[in-house]
Amino acid sequence: MANHDLTQISKKFQLVGDNIELTLYDFDKDMSEVIFSKFYSEALRLQKIFNFYDKTSELSRLNQKRNMKCSKELAKVIKLSIKFSKFTKGEYDAAKGKEFLSRKKDEEKKVNCSYKDVLIKGNVLTLENDDVLIDLGSVAKGYIGDKLTEFLKNEGVESGFIDLRGDMISFGKHTENMSIQHPRDKEKTIYSFNLKSESVATSGDYNQYYNNDYDKSHIINKKDIISVTVVHKKLAVADALATAIFVCGSKNLKKFSKEKYLVITKDLKMIKSKGFPDNN
Repeated sequence: MANHDLTQISKKFQLVGDNIELTLYDFDKDMSEVIFSKFYSEALRLQKIFNFYDKTSELSRLNQKRNMKCSKELAKVIKLSIKFSKFTKGEYDAAKGKEFLSRKKDEEKKVNCSYKDVLIKGNVLTLENDDVLIDLGSVAKGYIGDKLTEFLKNEGVESGFIDLRGDMISFGKHTENMSIQHPRDKEKTIYSFNLKSESVATSGDYNQYYNNDYDKSHIINKKDIISVTVVHKKLAVADALATAIFVCGSKNLKKFSKEKYLVITKDLKMIKSKGFPDNN
């Protein structure tokens, strides 16, 4: 890479139902458009695997066929979701996509299935219950962020920041200032901290909810937590942890004692784990 004209440059892309933004630091401006183009192509490839709403995605084909040999990437993410489902004893469960869809339609239909109905043999997956519909929304975006970071590093990018709207990943020598939105006042920030060479994911009931009711958010099994922010080396893990902590509730935080999290409960009490970054 040439050392002349090194700069900070950002670009937005349409992905996973929203705009995402990539920032390159100390990078040759003449090379940036090439990297942006390759980055977006890789992002679209990954989206085509995991998009729950795309009927032609690999995930949708699995949900339709019920038995299929999957790519290593899809199998890996489903296995990760099953791991967290077991750890939380089913409070977190990616197999209940039908229940999530019914909530969006304001029907609230319960399903008679769980992660235990997903049979995995190598990369061959079988959905053994008719109610199973796998939704990887709580982990796939994080995995995509991890894969895109790996891709950028392989392309020679040494320092950057990917903002996937709620999920963010920093790599290299630059420090990012993160702000956590107040879960009941979108004009306010409730906490700020610095992030360097780590990832952060937030799950809350305040950005996606139905009929003006926070209790009807996109996250099923809500208890007393309204916002969770997790910092971790891997964004896929941070993503899954944020949802897992949210659905387990504050009474079960001991399960996650080794993690770096900031929890806000419905009475706006803030609970911060020992390893979570200090407030700026």
